[in-house]
Amino acid sequence: KDGYIRHTSDYLAWPTFDHQHPEFVKDCRHVRFGLASDEFNQCRNMNPSHSTRPVVLMPYDLPSWMCMKQSYFMLSLLILSPYSPKNNIDIYLQLLIEELIELWDVGLQTYDASKNRIFNCMRH
Repeated sequence: KDGYIRHTSDYLAWPTFDHQHPEFVKDCRHVRFGLASDEFNQCRNMNPSHSTRPVVLMPYDLPSWMCMKQSYFMLSLLILSPYSPKNNIDIYLQLLIEELIELWDVGLQTYDASKNRIFNCMRH
């Protein structure tokens, strides 16, 4: 309300997604993820002969003070390369994106501990 973005739900994209996918919103067990990546040099000598790039999924359904804590990050891919992938990172991300699309389209058998039953976590 004050114009500051403190959580991803403060973006206009959040209510737009909710409007476009009302079935997703109805089930509180569905999870929204953010995907982040950054390259770093593990030897701190800026040697261009090696590149390390973690790709992390973050669950955005948590409160803002939790969703950006390292303990809730999921390391989904670690790109180790003799050179920086730069614009070719999509080649490395292809399998991860395919799995996320499968999760969205087909679903995944998931255990609900609060109800002691298995349910299909999916879009429909």
